[in-house]
This record gives sequence, C-alpha cells and structure tokens, in this order.
Amino acid sequence: MIKKQLATAISMALVGTLATSPVLAEEKKPSSADEGTMVKLIDALYENGSIDSKAYGALRLSAAGEQPVKKEKPLTPEEKKAQAAKGEPASITFKNGFKMESADGEHSLEIHGRIQADYLDTISSGDGATTDKFDLRRAYLYTQGKLYKNWEYLFVGAFHGTPQAVFWEMNAHLWDEAQFKFGQYRFPFSINESTSSRNIDFMERALAMQFIPGIDRGAMLHGNPIQGLYYAVSAVNGGLRNNAGLKSTGIDETSDVDGKDFLGHVSYNAAPILGHTDSIYHFGMSGSVGQQPTKPGDANYQLRATTETNSLKFFQADSFTDTNVDLSRIGATTVLAKGPLRFTGEYVNNNFSGSSAAGQDFDRNIDAYYLSGHWMITGESYAKSFGKQNAFGDIAPIRNFDMKGGWGAWELAFRFSHMDASDFKASNAAGTGRLSNGFANQADAYTVGLKWIINPQVRFLANYVRTDFNQSVTVNKTQLNSEDGLNFRTQINF
Repeated sequence: MIKKQLATAISMALVGTLATSPVLAEEKKPSSADEGTMVKLIDALYENGSIDSKAYGALRLSAAGEQPVKKEKPLTPEEKKAQAAKGEPASITFKNGFKMESADGEHSLEIHGRIQADYLDTISSGDGATTDKFDLRRAYLYTQGKLYKNWEYLFVGAFHGTPQAVFWEMNAHLWDEAQFKFGQYRFPFSINESTSSRNIDFMERALAMQFIPGIDRGAMLHGNPIQGLYYAVSAVNGGLRNNAGLKSTGIDETSDVDGKDFLGHVSYNAAPILGHTDSIYHFGMSGSVGQQPTKPGDANYQLRATTETNSLKFFQADSFTDTNVDLSRIGATTVLAKGPLRFTGEYVNNNFSGSSAAGQDFDRNIDAYYLSGHWMITGESYAKSFGKQNAFGDIAPIRNFDMKGGWGAWELAFRFSHMDASDFKASNAAGTGRLSNGFANQADAYTVGLKWIINPQVRFLANYVRTDFNQSVTVNKTQLNSEDGLNFRTQINF
C-alpha cells in the first residue's frame, strides 16, 4: 500500500514537471541517459497500475521531448471586442499620466494633474509698490479619454482658488480631416496661447496674448486635411478668458450683452512633406469678428493688461459706453526650428469701433507682438514636441536627471514683447476708449528664461523680466517707469 502511494506521488510530480514546464519541454531536452531512466520509471509505474494508459502515453512523449507545449495565441480584433463586451479588466499603464484602456482599445480614461508653485520677486519695487510672494499659480486635476474610439472628451478643473471648470469639451474625431468640438475649449488662434501652460516657453505668456481669443464656449470644426496643414473655424459666445484684456476669471459667460464671435485659423508646417523631420517651417494666420463685451459702469469690462511677471497692471482704459462695440482681430504666427534651435514670432491687431453714448464715433487699435529665440543646450529637438494642432507638447530629455550622470534637458531662451495701445489716450472723449489715470498705453518687455526639465513630469523655471513703460504707472501711490522681476517656478505634472 505504501509503495503504491509513493508511486502515485512520483507520478504526479512527473506529470506536473514534464507536462507544464516549457523549460523541459522546449529549451532543455533530456540526455539519452536521463531519457532511459525516466522511461524505465514510467514503465514501472504503468506496470504496477499507478498510472493508466492515457497518462502513460503522455509521460512517454514528454520523456522523449515530444510533448507539445500549449501557447496562448494573440486575440483577434473580434475576440478583443467580445472580451471587452463581457466586462474584462482594462489595462492600466503610465506614460505622462495614468491611463486605463479597454481590451479592444476603443475606450480609455486618463487621469492627469498639474501643480505650479511660484516665487515672485519684483526687485525694482523696494519702495513697496508691489509685494514679493510665494504663489500657487495653477493646481489642475483633469481627465480625458475616448468612448467608442471616435468620441474624445476632456474635463479640466482648477483648484488653486475658487474651484472652477477650465475646460469641458467633447471632440467627434470621426475623420482626421474634419473633427467637431463642442463645449468650453481653447481656440488655436496662436502658438503661445494654444500651447498648454505645462509646456509654455516662459512662466507667463507674452504681452500680445492678453488680446487674442482664448478659452470660450461654442462649437468648432477643425482638422488636418493634408500632412502639415491644420485649420479651424468656430462660433463662440465671446467674453471669456484673454478676450481683449478682460479679467482672467471670465465674464459674460452666457453672452447676455453681446453677440457671437466667429473665428478662423489656418496654418501649415512644410517640414514633414519635405522630409525634414528635425525641423519646423510653420506659418499661420488667424482672424475673428464679433463684439467687445461692454457694460458701462462695471469695472470688470475695462480693457487691461499686466506685465509678464503677472504682478503689475500697467494698462487700463475706461469702459466703453456703447453696448455695440465691434471687435475684429488679425493674427500671424511663424515658427522656424532646426534641431535644438528655434525662432518664434507672433503678431496680433485688435480693432474696436463704435459710438459713445453722446454719439461720438471712435476707432481704436491695439497692436502687439513678440519675438523669441530658444536653444536646447542639451541637444533635444523641438520638432519632436510640435503637434499637428498648432501647439507644442512635452519635451522629453535625451536622458532624465537621475543622479547617475543624467542631466535632464536644459533650455536657454530670450523674448522681446511689445504692446502699443497709443490710440487709447487720456484726452479721448469719455466712453470712446479713454486711458485711465495712472496707467501707460505702451510697453516693451525683455525676458530671459532658463528651464531645467528633470523629466517629462518635473521641471524648474527661472525668468528675469524687464518691462519699460512709455509713461509713469501709479502703483500704491508710487510712480514707476519700469518693472524688474525675478521669478521662479517648480512644476510637477502627471
């Protein structure tokens, strides 16, 4: 009885070892001596009745190295869909954020976040005109993904002040050539504004970006009909972020005092079709027509502009008294890059026309532009981070900073910005675009930036900004002709 139990145990061990081990079955065939010993043992187990004929045949094949090993075959697209329909677990990965995806690849959910912690030091204001401070510039939490392959969504919430929705949009991506976006989104009027704050060149956007269409609510048709070409046309409420200098939190969200704005954009990057994969030859034009939100007597509806330190308001015009002020814009963009070198330039013109409450006609212009030069000291190529939709994405260091010789990516950049609102004078009639007391209507800004990209998720920025005004600006009863700021940022995103 004991012998039979021992034989059974040996038999089970042989079956488990020989029948399930790919190492024995595929990679290491037994030697002739080993094979002879195993065959004798298997024969003995069969003869004394410890194993039946079916097990005996399987063990003899395994001992001879002939037992096939069952391998899992890749799932076909139909099998993946069937598996997904059964509610099979989705895959979870991490690449610049956490991503869950269904087995068939048609549904996904990504979770992302961003924190930008700043220190602002206006070194020219030792007399107390402005305040140096630590600041939480942005704290975002957002989700994006797709449903049934073609229906893309994005929701971004800001939590660094009063919680609010920054973006909430749906994109019907039925074709690359023609996509339909709905919700609250960013229109691609410019490179600087279209690029996410996680990837902007400097800590703050250029002066000109305060006078372009920014985030707004509406519908947009856009796409890439041919390689390198991108277009967009949109109808929006008008009056939200960056709409001709209005306050950044957004007003007139229901469009109760003005009509709709209509916007158009077209841009072309010739480098891909020429086969210059390490270059960017990008040119773009944008335009919009609509009405400037106005509400006489409400300070929120005054045109305004702040310096690139985001600390000092230097331009402000009294409210228009006409509730029907026409607003038209024209913008032009160019980006030229080769490997680790890049040049960017953008221009925007805003025209405001209407009549005052007293019946006096007016026609006012604001011209603004910037020019910037960039050098990736560590050799990363700008072309690799330039997307199809008129914006820059993450720059991945050639080697992340790792305390073992990796330095991450380092960038040195310079930007010159100019804003000319000289049509807005203190001598203008009330309600026609009159410059408010204590403000300037022209400014030049010089920014030097050093950026250290530790890895695609972590970066440090240092910016020195010098801004010169054409006339004195009154801040806390102090007259300033210029502002010097030294700002620092720590950023983490996932």
